Amino acid sequence: MRFEDQDTYTLVVQFEQALNEGRQPYYDVEDLELILEYYLETGGFTQMRSALALAQEIHPLAFVFKVKEVQLDIAMKDYTKAQAKLNHLEGLNMRSVELLIARATILLHQGDNVEGLQILDKAFENAEDPIDVLQLIIDAHLSQGDYPRAINALLKWCNMEEEPFEESALYQLAMCLDFTNEYDRALKLFHAFTTREPYNPLLWYQIGAFYLRKNQEKKALEAFEWATLADENYHPAHFEQGRIHERNERLYDALNAYRQSISDEVPSGYIHFRIGLLELELDAPKEALRQFNTAIELENDIDDIHLERAGVLMDLELYADALKDFQRVWLEEAYGEEDVLDYVECLIELDDLDEAIRILYDGIAKFPTAIQLRLVLSGYLIAIDELAAAQTVLAETLQKEPKTLLLFAEYFPELPKIPAVGAILASIQRENHD
Repeated sequence: MRFEDQDTYTLVVQFEQALNEGRQPYYDVEDLELILEYYLETGGFTQMRSALALAQEIHPLAFVFKVKEVQLDIAMKDYTKAQAKLNHLEGLNMRSVELLIARATILLHQGDNVEGLQILDKAFENAEDPIDVLQLIIDAHLSQGDYPRAINALLKWCNMEEEPFEESALYQLAMCLDFTNEYDRALKLFHAFTTREPYNPLLWYQIGAFYLRKNQEKKALEAFEWATLADENYHPAHFEQGRIHERNERLYDALNAYRQSISDEVPSGYIHFRIGLLELELDAPKEALRQFNTAIELENDIDDIHLERAGVLMDLELYADALKDFQRVWLEEAYGEEDVLDYVECLIELDDLDEAIRILYDGIAKFPTAIQLRLVLSGYLIAIDELAAAQTVLAETLQKEPKTLLLFAEYFPELPKIPAVGAILASIQRENHD
């Protein structure tokens, strides 16, 4: 586990060692506050209670620890206890921005959004670090789905910050403008932001994303190019370039963009999947297989990748390997009608006709209107001389689609010539006419 603040981590480790050894170490107020903040942010509420007990023993008059008690109760969702402590502290004429925030948090959890936000506004006006309070205001608006007010608060945040822009503020602002379908306003705002930070790739990326919302691919592509010029390793912009190129059938450009979007820091199986599909279109099955293998190593739960890999393995006549992918997808029941036929073909290549027939029955149960599955099944049943079963399947097929006799003969042109098969078809045809 990594920690941004090594000093705080060291304090926490020392505290927990002392706790385990039954010692009572001494900490000044600032160090204890850091320890308590750590546990509050990481959810270590049991350890936080132990730290609070020590703090109250060493510094019984310190106001900050009384505030932390309230914050712990709120984090534990014990609002009744938190409110009682707040009332006591306020009765002692103790006031602080932290107490205002605590009061507002309780009110918001109780559904009193109006008063809760009014108190947060008061806390914002009096806070030494108003941005922390502003983030709480934004969160409150977002939780209520009040995107216009969230946008106003986010713009205030962006205008208060010194360079560079806070990324989380830009992401949330883009999200809210997207939810409210304010694409033109978003473009105007983010273009204006680039005059302040012309080499911020996130700004150009968001501009490109909003141009895509407006179906202006050429302008979107230009914006993504600006993003990659600002930072050649800005992978999301490369990925969007790849998607645009792929939609416009510029396959080699798409392939190059997708390759540039690969990130060691944030590996994505889906990107390798897209590359694999392009390699298939470019008639490079072995490279496609390599990409699908990498994709599955990174994200084993994407069923489409397993199905595509199974198809490539079959093309390479590696049927036993393809079988493993089919079996995995079948366990998840994440397959379509065409996948049933591919699986059956694989089983036939492996001389497992019985399993192929079972899979066809399973496919028909899942896709009862799939005429093609019924025809293929009846053909295999006839091949193993299961004529009664074949007749049943064909009869059900004709009830659903009378014209399937022609289709059946198309798939199995030799079978109707077999006397027994011809008799079945003639019998069913007579029954159908009757």
